[in-house]
Amino acid sequence: MYANINRRLVEAQEGIFQLHRLDSMLKHLHQERHALTSKVRELKSKLEKEKMDVSKLEKKSLSVLFYSVLGNLEQRLEKERQEALAAKLKFGQAQRDLDDVTAEILRLSAQREQYIHCQHEYDRLYLEKQQMLMDSGSQEAQELMDCVEKLNARKSLLKEIREAVSAGRGVIKCLDSAFESLGSAKSWGVWDIWGGGLLADLAKHSHIDDAQDSVQRAQVLLRRFNTELADVRTFGHMAFETGGFAKFADFFFDGLIADYVMQSKIKNSQDSVVEVRSQVIAVLSKLTEMEACEIKALAQLEERVNALVIES
Repeated sequence: MYANINRRLVEAQEGIFQLHRLDSMLKHLHQERHALTSKVRELKSKLEKEKMDVSKLEKKSLSVLFYSVLGNLEQRLEKERQEALAAKLKFGQAQRDLDDVTAEILRLSAQREQYIHCQHEYDRLYLEKQQMLMDSGSQEAQELMDCVEKLNARKSLLKEIREAVSAGRGVIKCLDSAFESLGSAKSWGVWDIWGGGLLADLAKHSHIDDAQDSVQRAQVLLRRFNTELADVRTFGHMAFETGGFAKFADFFFDGLIADYVMQSKIKNSQDSVVEVRSQVIAVLSKLTEMEACEIKALAQLEERVNALVIES
């Protein structure tokens, strides 16, 4: 009797949840785009300044003569080159992040258009079914309707939690790949001390390039993971510690250059990977707890719905 309207109600309710989900994600992405736009502007300015500083030291000038006399020109020039490299790496990552966020906003905004009428459709169908139930005279009908509504909402939340978990596991995979590449670079670095020469140097740089690629992918996935968490935060009323996600690549690049300067055998850059990985693991642990709670709540609601169906 109610099969057709029940199906349409479920579709409308799922559409409402998707609309709220997209609104949460878009709000988060717009905030990120604003922050990244400022960051790109600042890093571009910093990169230009660092390039200029290097250029000045490479030309003949009074300050260059001063550094030459003191015997620390090469040291000063190396420091400026390191700062220019750090600025270049950070600027490139920030620009990639901004492009990715902008594309994601366009994609999700287009998706959102499909669901803008769902609330109106749901309200209309709800009133229609409510009248049908009142006409039937069943005492359990309204409770059944309310339970089904809660059941569908929890199913949607469980789906979002599982999508966030999947995104988090993707981040872990990239971080592990970066850590492994850095570990290989560290091994080659130790061998280089004992006279590995050009072969060791090339191999070490190859592993560092692999690590950088993994870190760049991880930064994109961290941002998407954080976006997935936006709607879980909204509907699950849960707080997550994600403060290190946005600046992970910056910390990594700083650490990598510090490793090069201090010859610290890739320790600083590895530490930055370990730190953000522990944050992701902590978030995944909370999501797993949420998933278990939702599964339990769903089972209870399904049990009540089945009882009401039998009693009706």
